[in-house]
Amino acid sequence: MSNNNRHHWNAAFAEQSPLFEQARELVAELCSRHLTDWPTLADYQQLLTGKNPGLCSQHGAPIQFVAQGGKPLHFEEHYEPRIYLKGEVQTRCQNWHDFFQVLIWCQFPETKVVLNALHYHAAIKRHTATPYKNNRSPLENAITLFDECGVIVTSSDPSLLDLIRNFQWQELFWHRRNELNKNLQCFIFGHALFEKALQPYIGMTGHALLLDIEDYFHHLGQVQQLRQLDEKLCALLNSNRMGMSTDMLTPFPLLGMPGWHRQNDQEDFYGNTAYFRSSRNKTSTNRSISQASSAEFS
Repeated sequence: MSNNNRHHWNAAFAEQSPLFEQARELVAELCSRHLTDWPTLADYQQLLTGKNPGLCSQHGAPIQFVAQGGKPLHFEEHYEPRIYLKGEVQTRCQNWHDFFQVLIWCQFPETKVVLNALHYHAAIKRHTATPYKNNRSPLENAITLFDECGVIVTSSDPSLLDLIRNFQWQELFWHRRNELNKNLQCFIFGHALFEKALQPYIGMTGHALLLDIEDYFHHLGQVQQLRQLDEKLCALLNSNRMGMSTDMLTPFPLLGMPGWHRQNDQEDFYGNTAYFRSSRNKTSTNRSISQASSAEFS
């Protein structure tokens, strides 16, 4: 999508790629009233309130979508502090990036609230430090990475998650394709990934949080799945068992998912080693997340 056309409204965008399947119900609600023009802030607010009435920041402020302000002059006026202290999510209209941010707030409301609180407390700790620390902390970097480009990969078969940890993409996506279709799902959390999916390209990579789940999860409806994921992610983030770092996130080539690219029904699609990169050493952190989360989902 060229820079000149990147924010032209297209009410039918969600039907053009399987990457948007997760968002189609919400998009249909918005687009039923906006076939030719962008939704407004009031539309966004109505959608959020309808799905998640009474949603507040951890500071107690009702979450509301507001117009983007000017350049912040004080700490409290920055993006994350405004959400935490006032519940104000600064949102640009006629902007795909912020459009998808709204959808994620609607689908993972409690997780977004927790991530905002973690972000705020890390930022204020840095802001009030002596001397002042300008560079973001590892926690802030991890939250930002997950918020922008995160995916949640769930499976009731731990061996499939091990293939992801070990970068064994051909084995995962091709040789075990039938098992993958039944026992593994990928949910997009990062709104920047949704924006990229408007024009998907070889190289699109999510940063995956890997979760062991019980088999019943795969048989739930999508609304129930998203609600359970939101509840469990919120609980994990709130618990002392789960700090957050970039080591907890595994690179995941999204277009390897069956049907997520028009050519990935051919084995040689997975021979592109520039995209499907070989294994590299990972810490055991992802394994510990999966083991912890398994208890949460049982």
